[in-house]
Amino acid sequence: MIQINQSHPFHQALAHSSVSPYFQEMLIYMGQHTCYQQASEILEKLLGTQTNAMQIHRLTTRYGTLVGELLEHTTEDEVLQEDQVMYAQVDGGMLLTREQGWQEAKLGRVFSSQTRYVSTSERGAVHHSEYVAHLGNHQDFEAKMSVVTDKYEPLADRLVFISDGAPWIANWIHAAYPKASQILDYYHAKEHLGQFAVAYFSENQLASEWIEQVGEQLLEQGIAPVIDSIQSLPKHNKTLEKQRDNLLNYYHSNAYRMDYPSYLARGWCIGSGAIEAAHRTLSQQRLKLSGQRWTRHGAQCVLNLRVLRMSNRWHELQQMIKQAA
Repeated sequence: MIQINQSHPFHQALAHSSVSPYFQEMLIYMGQHTCYQQASEILEKLLGTQTNAMQIHRLTTRYGTLVGELLEHTTEDEVLQEDQVMYAQVDGGMLLTREQGWQEAKLGRVFSSQTRYVSTSERGAVHHSEYVAHLGNHQDFEAKMSVVTDKYEPLADRLVFISDGAPWIANWIHAAYPKASQILDYYHAKEHLGQFAVAYFSENQLASEWIEQVGEQLLEQGIAPVIDSIQSLPKHNKTLEKQRDNLLNYYHSNAYRMDYPSYLARGWCIGSGAIEAAHRTLSQQRLKLSGQRWTRHGAQCVLNLRVLRMSNRWHELQQMIKQAA
């Protein structure tokens, strides 16, 4: 035990907290990493310092709000080689809120092909990404996402968007980045194919064989022969005919972003696995823990901090805390 006089500088409170900048950072890091009560228990076990869940909550919310302003400014753009492309992926996932029940948290991930590598024969990984996360309407998300993607607009068709069939995503890209390339996630396109096949074929084996056959055709020959294959199927009843027409309409409306043979020939990625993985690591691991229900503001604060950390910008928060002290 060390005793100091109340007049000693070590006894004086900081500008807004009696907690050192380093320990504030630890509290905020743990707050964005796990639930506040568990964060308190872990810190006490590791550091022997007592804190409480509410203190972690307050700091996480305070700096999560400030980080939201920080994320309105992006980092310098990445310099690409002539044969490299910049990928931008967008997707949504649901979070439970106190105010409005389940709400969609929209997530964006931007990374270059030179940071992507194959870790196994079937799986790839990405060294570095820039992330965007917003709990709310797509217009506000688009504004946040544009902070990152605007700097890559000069790449023209080497700015490659990969997404599912959500119309708002396609409409935003058409309006904001008309020269960019768009790709409909191949596995999403094949999923639609599978849903139809299960309904159409009476035997699962026949459905599976047809899905694989037409899926390979989509990769090797493109969308036109696939549409012909679907149209050539014998008509059974009005219900199946309606399902077939729905599938054809979906493929016709998305045909402009389903030229998979061309994409593969250029060495481009055609799947949205990177953004689906980001949902699990950035959003769900923290915000969908058992029993959690968030205020919209509280969820956004945690999302902001996790975006900053996973975008390799945590040092900016460290600097912000030091300046506040």
